[in-house]
Amino acid sequence: MTVSAVIYGVGAMGGEVASLLIERGVPVVGAIARSPQKVGRDLGDVIGLGRDTGVIVSDDADTVLQESGADIAILTTNSYLADHAPFIERCVRAGLNVITIAEEALHPWRTSPGEAARLDALAREHGVSIYGGGHEDAFWIGLGAQLAGAAHRVDSIRWESTWNPEAAGPELMSSLGIGDPASGESVSVVWRENDPRPPFGLPALDALAEHLGLPDAPRTVTTEQIAAAQPLRSSALGREIAVGEVVGVRDIIRRDPLTEDEPLLEFTVTGRLNPDQHSSGETWEIEGIPSMRMQTSFSKGHFQVTAQIANRLEDVVAARPGWVRHSRMPAIGYPSA
Repeated sequence: MTVSAVIYGVGAMGGEVASLLIERGVPVVGAIARSPQKVGRDLGDVIGLGRDTGVIVSDDADTVLQESGADIAILTTNSYLADHAPFIERCVRAGLNVITIAEEALHPWRTSPGEAARLDALAREHGVSIYGGGHEDAFWIGLGAQLAGAAHRVDSIRWESTWNPEAAGPELMSSLGIGDPASGESVSVVWRENDPRPPFGLPALDALAEHLGLPDAPRTVTTEQIAAAQPLRSSALGREIAVGEVVGVRDIIRRDPLTEDEPLLEFTVTGRLNPDQHSSGETWEIEGIPSMRMQTSFSKGHFQVTAQIANRLEDVVAARPGWVRHSRMPAIGYPSA
């Protein structure tokens, strides 16, 4: 299957996805951005491809989506469904399938159930699919499900992800409070549905629980700010982070078993500013029969995010209409051609 795509959000992530698709010969037939510095320029020029593509970056999203003839829109605009829903809806109403790197889109059924159900129904009505992918697809959900599938008995799954907010850009860093004065407090809450800003790891934990066939259960989230011990320059924010200001956030998300037969799930997500390196990876620890431990790390760049988006396009287009749950997608695979 050959699919054609629109890039919705030509930032660091969207630009790299576009480069990968062009390198593979996948038709990129439209590009949408808000920045006046990008609008009106050839996509190849904006992303540093070294040649023109014939695709002019536009800020008229409706026209691009309706006239491009694309099969799928690749969204790289926001993290939370409260912000992201209008972009998804615009694509769906134009008849395009959607894949997005928005973290909440991994599994919004417990964090934003009403909006997820509304968009699911809208996608079914228009005969298209919505899917949340990116780094979390394989490394926050798929890997845990595969490891659990190799066990006779699972008593607990604990995993930790570290990542560098500097690589994600100023909008995301601001949403985490990076650069704000640190309060020094550790806050623990039992997470409630419909909060507009769920921690990034919560949808991943919910998705893994669904993979394991576990029922909905309360989840406790403990959030800790990480304060700068010395001045640190942030190129994304364009300023120096002073001692005592926030350089990172750590969320510890825990689902306690409802019965003695259920495993404990605990996910720690640490986003910490590190301007000099990519600083990302995961550690998985499963206690059971057998017990297992696995660690991943990544070379510099966003490829563990953007390559997964590129590798998922055909799966999303081929999926049944609606918001596709991770548990109903095939394991992500390397493209054969």
